[in-house]
Amino acid sequence: MTQRDVNVALEQHKSWVDNPHGGGKCADLRGAGLRGVNFEAADLRWVDFRAANLAGANLARADCRHADFRGANLTNAVCVGTSFVDARLDGADLSGVDLRGAVMEFAQMAGANLQKKSALGYPVKEGTEKGQEPSRGR
Repeated sequence: MTQRDVNVALEQHKSWVDNPHGGGKCADLRGAGLRGVNFEAADLRWVDFRAANLAGANLARADCRHADFRGANLTNAVCVGTSFVDARLDGADLSGVDLRGAVMEFAQMAGANLQKKSALGYPVKEGTEKGQEPSRGR
C-alpha cells in the first residue's frame, strides 16, 4: 500500500470519525503492507490494523485510541508521544519500538513482544552492550 493510498483511506476515515452516520468509511487496514509509512500526528482512532506490517512506520503523536493492532508487526516503529489508550495490541510485535512519551492507559497487550533489539537485530540482554551478539552459553 502506498503513502497515497493510505492518505486517501485516512481522508475517508476522518469523515467517518467526524460524522459516523453521514459519510466516510472506517479505515480497514487489516493485513496491509504499511512498512515505513508516515502516520505522524494522524487520527487513527478505531482503525483496524490487525496483522498489518507497520515495521519502521512513523506513528509519532498519532491518536491510536481504540485502534486494533492485534497480531500486527510494529518492529522498529516510531511511536513517540502516541496515544494507545484502549488500543488492542494483543500478540503484536513491538520489538525495538520507540514508545517514549506514549500513553498506554487501558491498552490490551496480552502476548505482545516488547523485547528490545540491538542495531544488529539481536535481542538485547541485560548486561550486554547495544549491538553485541548475545552470548551463546558455555
